[in-house]
Amino acid sequence: MELAAEISAKRLAQKIGRKMPVLIDRIDRDNDIAIARSSSDAPEIDGTVRIAGVRGAAGTLNVGSLVDVQITAAGDYDLEARRLDSLML
Repeated sequence: MELAAEISAKRLAQKIGRKMPVLIDRIDRDNDIAIARSSSDAPEIDGTVRIAGVRGAAGTLNVGSLVDVQITAAGDYDLEARRLDSLML
């Protein structure tokens, strides 16, 4: 598993700075994050895209919404992103 994590981390690190649409799977307003996935991620199998700062997005961010994000960080299996408000799909 250590080798798999290393390979995955290297692949995901290449996505930092990229802009991409993601599908919102879950919103946790208490912790101010949304959990999403890109078009290449299968639910419950692949990693997730965590979007911080969703508290102020009431009414515009819903489960099932497609939103554009910019990838800001990468872990072994998951990505972190910020929402690009002006590029809502």
